[in-house]
Amino acid sequence: IEHFNEALRIDPDYAYAHNNLGNALAAKGDLDGAIEHYNEALRIDPDLAQAESNLARAVALQKDSSAGGTSP
Repeated sequence: IEHFNEALRIDPDYAYAHNNLGNALAAKGDLDGAIEHYNEALRIDPDLAQAESNLARAVALQKDSSAGGTSP
């Protein structure tokens, strides 16, 4: 997370760093933060398929979590 934040400090429009930071945050259970960075990656590069699929998964996990589900 620290390294991705440093990369974004240097280049705030680095879509891949936003996507990867989203992955790191999601792995730590911070779905809100992950979704924020996936959305930012897609704002910068709307064709970044990895960010699009990661965003869809994080949103689904967030919905499942708020509904009391236990899916991974």
